[in-house]
Amino acid sequence: MVTNSSSQLTTTRLSAYRRCPRQHFYRYELGLSRIREQTPLRFGGAFHTGLEARNNGADDATAIQQATADYEVVPDWADSVEWAVERETVRQLLAGHFWRYGQDDLTFVEVERGFDIPLVNPDTNAQSRTFTLAGKIDGIVRLPDGRLAVLEYKTAGEDISTDSDYWLRLRCDPQISQYVLAARAIGHDVATVLYDVTRKPTIRLRKNETPEEYAARLLADIGERPDYYFARREVPRLEDELAEFQLELWQQANQLRESQRRNRWFRNISKMTCGYCQFAPLCLNSVNVNPDVSPPGFERLADVHPELGDSQ
Repeated sequence: MVTNSSSQLTTTRLSAYRRCPRQHFYRYELGLSRIREQTPLRFGGAFHTGLEARNNGADDATAIQQATADYEVVPDWADSVEWAVERETVRQLLAGHFWRYGQDDLTFVEVERGFDIPLVNPDTNAQSRTFTLAGKIDGIVRLPDGRLAVLEYKTAGEDISTDSDYWLRLRCDPQISQYVLAARAIGHDVATVLYDVTRKPTIRLRKNETPEEYAARLLADIGERPDYYFARREVPRLEDELAEFQLELWQQANQLRESQRRNRWFRNISKMTCGYCQFAPLCLNSVNVNPDVSPPGFERLADVHPELGDSQ
């Protein structure tokens, strides 16, 4: 079993357990991950790298170069044209983002701030002896009116217009509650959350079009309709909502601990869970996974929270 970072509850880990306890078991108890990184995760990670570099003071060109550095070599399993198109998509979306928000009035107080804070029982104020809350906040910014806000970046493959359901879901996303509580715990009196969302393009490579020609067409489209690709909205968290979240968080931690004690990880079988789960080939075929040997196509992570890096 994996023990490194096993006491840390991140929003990603809690989401996995809520989605399917068996998925959580594979990923966070056994520490398994597919060797070939999935496209949405790879794309989002590269885009995020560019934003982080820019927020830390890099110029636009340097930030884009850092974001796409891993695209310089095409893996054996990748199609070279598709790989180049993905690289150009990252480049042009970052260029568009820097252009769109280059003159904003945000002041960065923290960039990629990691945290590892106590998990507290809201009824007794006692700290958990099993778990802590951990994560990394994209940014803590001062708004033009002087308030502090948690800044959260998202990439989305759906409509992000003002009246879309996307914003309703973000309004209820437990991640922002955890980040507000964490920001306050590390000394920042944040008043709200500022979501910065970038929509992935729906235009595709045309027949006989080169990746470079596609890139020029995408950048032109971004310039013509920036509101289609970029949106920033403030999503406040009320104090009673934070209090309710703390109760839910304590309950979820207890449920997870019970699963660990009994070593029972039931499946949540549905098209929505299994269809997007990297462990479906193992789970649905009832593969008996040896705790000491990784199944073909998977690797065992030394740290189940690699996204936290060395930020803490």
